[in-house]
Order: sequence, then C-alpha cells, then structure tokens
Amino acid sequence: MSAKENMDQAEWIVINNMFEFWDFVGHQSNTLLTTTDFKAILVKGSDWPKRIFNLGMEQDAEPSVFEKLAIQIQAGNLPNMITFTESLADRYQEPLSAAGFIPRMKQLGMMIDLSATVFNDEALSAIHFEEVEDENQAGLFAAIAAQSFNYDVGPDVVASLINRKDKVRLFIAHHENQAAACGLIFYDEQGHAGLHMIGTLPEARGKGLAKKLTLHLLQECVNDKKELCVLHASKAGEYVYVKLGFTAVKDMITYHITN
Repeated sequence: MSAKENMDQAEWIVINNMFEFWDFVGHQSNTLLTTTDFKAILVKGSDWPKRIFNLGMEQDAEPSVFEKLAIQIQAGNLPNMITFTESLADRYQEPLSAAGFIPRMKQLGMMIDLSATVFNDEALSAIHFEEVEDENQAGLFAAIAAQSFNYDVGPDVVASLINRKDKVRLFIAHHENQAAACGLIFYDEQGHAGLHMIGTLPEARGKGLAKKLTLHLLQECVNDKKELCVLHASKAGEYVYVKLGFTAVKDMITYHITN
C-alpha cells in the first residue's frame, strides 16, 4: 500500500513537496542516499538538511526497518532525525517507539490556493529583496539561515541550488540596507510551490519581515503561474501564515533517538 492510499490528497501534496525538496537538495549536493525503504541526506559540515525521510511513502515499512535504522543511527552511519507526515507517524508509532525513537519537533503543514487569494499591498519601502544568483550570495543566505534557525547551514549546499531556477529560487530580504531574512521557493514535479527556510536574524525580529518576505515569495509564485503553495510552519509562525490565508493540513513530525 502506498502513502497516497494512507492519507488524503492535501496531506500528500504538502509532505511530498518537502520530501521532493530534500531529494532535490541531496541530488544537487551529491549527498543523497537512496535505499528500497528510505532516503537520507548524508551532508557533511552542515546540519541542514540532515534527515532520513520518505520511509513508508512508496510502500509499507516492515517493523524490522526501524530497528535496523536505530542500529545504523547509533553507529553514526545515518542522521539521527527521521521525518514523517502525521498519518504515517500514527501508522508507525508502535515500531518507532519500540526501536527507541521519540518525537523531537513538530511543524504544521499548511497550504494556500493562490488562484483564489488577493494579497494586500503593504508599505515595503524599507525592504529590498535580492534573488540569490552567485556563491557569495549563497554564503550570505546560509549565514542568515544558520543564525535564524540556530543550526549549521552549509554554504556549499546552498550554492549547489542556485543554478536551477526552474526548481528553486532563493531570496534575501534587506531591511534598511542590512541583510536580515532569507527564504526560498521550491517547485515540485506536480507543479506546486513550497516555501522553505524562511528565517529572520534575531536582531531583525519584531519588524514584520517574515510576513513581508512570505508575501514577496507568494507573489513570485503567482508570477511563475503556480496555483497552489504549501509550507511547514513552526508553532510561532502558524499565526502569521493563517493571517495570510494559509489553511492547516497535517503535522510533520521528526523523531530521534536520545541514547
């Protein structure tokens, strides 16, 4: 049984965009491991996007897979983070727990119908948006992301994405002539857009930059003739995205092993 048969269409669309994005990053940076049961990104010198993913998306996972993953993680051969959409997390809760996996973080999958949404113009006079097109800009994007999310983001990984505007577009927001926020758009094989890596430097928070950057990214999606956009929101970001017209779908849950 495939994942499409285990979840509704909206949930599949949202999680598929994320997993396709990680798959794309892994291919571009030559860090992707693909097995019959799962995929993993084995990037060095970066905490992002070091994940095990896609487990259960193509076919049902056998309970023994989780024990084997735990052994490989504890041996240091695989990242100690494995991500599921909510329906599959529920489905595999028992073997996950038995293998020693516990939830580490949760993000809410959300979507917006761009064809039925009108974005209000806001005063953006203090904001300048720059599209990332070279390695220096990629390094700046990585630095902003690392400080925003408090984990390492490898500039080489980011730089591997900049020559594929048909799939991914990266932006830096400047506030009062200072680089302050970052975010990117990923276009999946189904023709849907996904917003990822939206982050603001700690010293630039409280100025509404995340909202303004999101509006800019959404307008770029509209300009690129996309009709549906998805993202995964932290608890702190949910309110912002609801105000912009996003609706909740399902959680994305990441597990790890603590011992």
